[in-house]
Amino acid sequence: MRSEASHRAEFNDFTETSYRALLRSAKRSYRFARFTESPSDRHVLWRHDLDISMNRAYRLAQIEHDEGVSATYFVFPRSLYYNILNSSTHKLVQNIIALGHDLALHFDPTHYSSDISGTELLDAIAKERELLQREFGARPVALSFHLYGVLPKPMPEDDEICGMVNAYGRTLKANYDYVSDSNGVWLYRRLADVLEAAEHPHLQVLTHPEWWTPEVMPPRKRLQRAIDGYAEAMGRWYDETVAESGRPNLS
Repeated sequence: MRSEASHRAEFNDFTETSYRALLRSAKRSYRFARFTESPSDRHVLWRHDLDISMNRAYRLAQIEHDEGVSATYFVFPRSLYYNILNSSTHKLVQNIIALGHDLALHFDPTHYSSDISGTELLDAIAKERELLQREFGARPVALSFHLYGVLPKPMPEDDEICGMVNAYGRTLKANYDYVSDSNGVWLYRRLADVLEAAEHPHLQVLTHPEWWTPEVMPPRKRLQRAIDGYAEAMGRWYDETVAESGRPNLS
């Protein structure tokens, strides 16, 4: 594991400006592919697990669209931070799909049981897949497991689960280099360095949109930014609803 000092030195990496630069660097060496393909050329699978912020997800989707690339957005029905059924979040997901990006499922097995497996696990995955398809009118193309590296029980490594490509399937794990920004830091290697070297012909990149902000800040503040943004939006919604109804709004 890398030192705290090295992580702090990379805070500048996690801005919208830097994100756009990473996309441009990736385009120089890779084609942006989809999980539904089986390509043999040099390509990258660019993916987002949407743990916390749908607003940040939509912003990255816009930047990607501006740069002429597509990504796969793993929506998290069990997120503690957003509700895919409310109108504002629902609209953001629809907007992301409308920009040409793919819908996928981010699945938390521990919501059901710490030792869920077999048919019970597959039924739970299928249920959440059907929820996303029903709500957004698009078939989820892939599946990723929430907190994959620290789950209490290993998850299946089948290449396909419930009709979706498994982002942690055996074939992808064996044939793709992998970089992730989990917890708002590069745990092992900076994505910019990996893209610059472009040593592996097949690359899977995982980013979490909440870590990519307009300004430079440490990860915990990036998280708080997302939380505070939701809180302010909920407060505005209440104030506007009360005003429209002509009711008192005492404080």
